[in-house]
Amino acid sequence: MNIPIEYINKSKYLLVKLSGAWTKDNMFKALEGIKIEADKHDKKLILFDTLNLSPPANEMIRFETGVKIAETFSGLYKIAALAQPGHITRFAETVAQNRGSIFQVFDSETDALNWLLS
Repeated sequence: MNIPIEYINKSKYLLVKLSGAWTKDNMFKALEGIKIEADKHDKKLILFDTLNLSPPANEMIRFETGVKIAETFSGLYKIAALAQPGHITRFAETVAQNRGSIFQVFDSETDALNWLLS
């Protein structure tokens, strides 16, 4: 099953709205599609809006997602993720950062955009 994804090409960044179930397979397919869409629009700044994405079933899925973010986007893209405060553990963020990604999770869209566009 794939998760619904909406792409909005903003002037300086790509907004990606994700919803549905955060599973390993769903996120791996989503991340590959997001990279294709970002490259198509020549965007290196990406905002993941995960406010309507359910949290993963376990921490291993967060870990694997962090690894996949790093593998897919390396240090060439800057990615902010907007998430529900109660869903944020920073585990996927730390895993991705430790592998060279420029990735940070926020619970405020204003903070996410300030960081992303700075």
